[in-house]
Amino acid sequence: MSSEATTDVLVIGAGPAGLTLANYLSLQGVSVRLLERAPGPPERLSSSVHGPGSEVMQRMGSLGNLPNETPMLTNATAHLGRQPIRLRYTTPGKVNLAPPMLINQGKIEAALREYWADRDGAVEWSSVLVDIEQDADSVTAVLSSGDRVRASWLVGCDGPDSMVRKAAGISSIGRSSRYLMVDAHVNWDLDRNGLTGWLHPDGKVGVMPMVDPDGANNLWRILALDPEQGTEKPDEDEIVSRVRTVLAERSPYGGVEFLDTTTKLTFTGQGRIVENYREGRVLVAGDAAHPHVPFGGPAIHTGMGDSENLAWKLALIIHGKAGEALLETYQDERRPIAEEIVLGKSAPSQIEKMRNPLVRVLRDHVVAPIVKTPGFDQLTTFSHSKLWETYRGGPLGGGSRFGAKPQPGDTVGDLECVRSSDRSRTRLYEQFHGRWVLLVPKGGADPCVDVVRQHLDDDRFVVLERKAAQSSSKKDRAVAGEVWLIRPDGHLAWRGEPESPGLDQWLEGMLRYGRTNK
Repeated sequence: MSSEATTDVLVIGAGPAGLTLANYLSLQGVSVRLLERAPGPPERLSSSVHGPGSEVMQRMGSLGNLPNETPMLTNATAHLGRQPIRLRYTTPGKVNLAPPMLINQGKIEAALREYWADRDGAVEWSSVLVDIEQDADSVTAVLSSGDRVRASWLVGCDGPDSMVRKAAGISSIGRSSRYLMVDAHVNWDLDRNGLTGWLHPDGKVGVMPMVDPDGANNLWRILALDPEQGTEKPDEDEIVSRVRTVLAERSPYGGVEFLDTTTKLTFTGQGRIVENYREGRVLVAGDAAHPHVPFGGPAIHTGMGDSENLAWKLALIIHGKAGEALLETYQDERRPIAEEIVLGKSAPSQIEKMRNPLVRVLRDHVVAPIVKTPGFDQLTTFSHSKLWETYRGGPLGGGSRFGAKPQPGDTVGDLECVRSSDRSRTRLYEQFHGRWVLLVPKGGADPCVDVVRQHLDDDRFVVLERKAAQSSSKKDRAVAGEVWLIRPDGHLAWRGEPESPGLDQWLEGMLRYGRTNK
């Protein structure tokens, strides 16, 4: 590695967030170097990824055949007091285009590394960051080898103990706790198609199916908050004993037999979030920005979502299309999502904290029956998995949390479309690959194409036509005549009539001011 080597963006950390960022930046014509302190691909604990992570890989073009090679997580069961609440990750009778996968994080990373290699990228292993130096125009990474790598921007994707975060002086808030984890062969009546958890005032305990390399169909991971926080770290026998105690106190499975335990360990789970995602020319993403307990997939897909959001904004700035004000929208859009997941502001987390006996009665006899009603379970599922992730309230959003979907800021589903260039049928998610999509009515919308071309390079967007509507309703006819501009991360940017001046105004506001609503 040469001293004072230069690149547009230096990414530190080759986990899901770092690999996603490097790939997306490369797709958008940005030069990237990807450094990782480990000597090679490490073993990983996390073993699932929710739909948003699959969607990121679909839009990037790196998902490949993974959904057909791995078991699907179709549901989760949260036991709220006496009431089991089933959350469905798939919709009955419909194709699930963004499947939650029961897959080791290492396999996700391998797929992303393969995609990175196909783009002539390389992971620079054993590259240990020791310091960061910044000036007005660049940032320099100082490595333990004595080498120095200079870049226009540096992004830390280097995990919970991020050296980037420390070197840049980025502070965080939150808490750290010790967790117990056991992988064991267990014969019980739990559903192997999903996750199971018990919400308890003293902390939840979670169970998830694991894929056994030997083919056994009874390997499970059990994860729980250590009931003896602050004491000396337990040995392996004590870990198993405490897990049994937790199961007995917080679930109906205290007497279950562990036929074999393949993993017995403790780890520090950090529920923390940075106060600022940027310090000068240094940014953080993934666990470097919001370390989270590795259970159930949110840590992985939230970090990948950070990177997908950040990549297109950095690319526009680097190519001289946008001002640095656009970069402020990265934190404005992503921090509220991480805050809800990491700091426990979701409804289940609040319910878990209820200790008052009267509140427990309300929980068991009022709250739980409501959340079990038809439709509410699906709403809770989408909220938990972030399949309805929206930036409506952000600086580039629609400004209102109400109104029919999709509104600017909402995620757009994987629609059937027609390529304007050759009239071939395709799907929306097959066409992103780091580009913007202009979705136009049948017959096109040349004025809108011209507007987008004035603001973005020709190779940075693709024009697709809507598939002919099957419904004759007034609403469907109106939508069929609209133009939609969709961001590279799959969120709706703007929608309106082909002759509307609003598209030019939206692009001008986004690129120049980093704000499109008032």
